Amino acid sequence: MSSRVLPEDAAESRTRPFEQVYRDHAARVYRYCLSQVSDRGDAEDLAADVFAAAFHAYAGADVPPEAEPSWLLRIARNAVIDYRRKHSRRSALVARFLGGQTEADPRVDVEGEVVVRDEVRQVLAAMAHLSDKDRMVLGLRIAAGLSYAEVGAVMGLTDHAATMACKRALVRLRRHMGVSA
Repeated sequence: MSSRVLPEDAAESRTRPFEQVYRDHAARVYRYCLSQVSDRGDAEDLAADVFAAAFHAYAGADVPPEAEPSWLLRIARNAVIDYRRKHSRRSALVARFLGGQTEADPRVDVEGEVVVRDEVRQVLAAMAHLSDKDRMVLGLRIAAGLSYAEVGAVMGLTDHAATMACKRALVRLRRHMGVSA
């Protein structure tokens, strides 16, 4: 009997059961999604979509535990981009049918006003004024709790570029909130 480890055995030993991946990262992925869409229900749906896609890809992805956050948040980032595309197309379609007028006020989120504390609403409202890139880097850094290096890995930036992007985005966020930097 040989105790030699075959390459496929090594890959299996580096990955964990997907249930554990979900338990360890579900809150982080949800917080990131919420920071991007500002609606609790949509964020829950997005996070569920992220984990469904991750589940299907996990067996073939060979993701070691230390790379799980970056891998999952890369999937989440793509899901958010798809969500925004779909929403902008839907808004354009509604505007065409209703002649550009609708009774719905997208700034009013009654459920969010009940559930989310005032401070969180203020931050999310200020984030709405930021560019997509600023929202993404702040969502990854603050809401998902990633390091600058992990933010860089998800966004395709160097560590230094990710650090600077986060700091500049935070300055812009504070400016929108009327807080001194």
